[in-house]
Amino acid sequence: MGTASPFLPRTGDLAADPGRGGRIGIITSLPSAECAHYRLRSPAGDEEWTAPADGTTLTPVPAKPTHATLATGPEPVYDRQASQASMPIVVHFEDGTTAEATAILTPAEMERLYAQAGRLLADHDARWGKP
Repeated sequence: MGTASPFLPRTGDLAADPGRGGRIGIITSLPSAECAHYRLRSPAGDEEWTAPADGTTLTPVPAKPTHATLATGPEPVYDRQASQASMPIVVHFEDGTTAEATAILTPAEMERLYAQAGRLLADHDARWGKP
């Protein structure tokens, strides 16, 4: 048995409901004095249902990542012993949230990135001129 925190959905969260065959819904209201259940609506809006107030039948549906950008935080570091570089990045998700992460690059990947960035900068300079 794990010790993970229980899923406590908020209004607007996506949740899968294994009690409904894994159907995915948007939380439209939280348990309250008026309604002792979570209320959910399918993303298409064609079905509504309730789930128990303890949330035991609901599981989170993680947002998909859309892209990553370079972090403004610590500088990238090359680890000679491991023969790899670590580069801080920020992963952006479709729901607007972000998460800090690290891109790990081998020497071959660093060379490929260097060559690709050089081509992109040359294309930029050819179109717009050097800054």
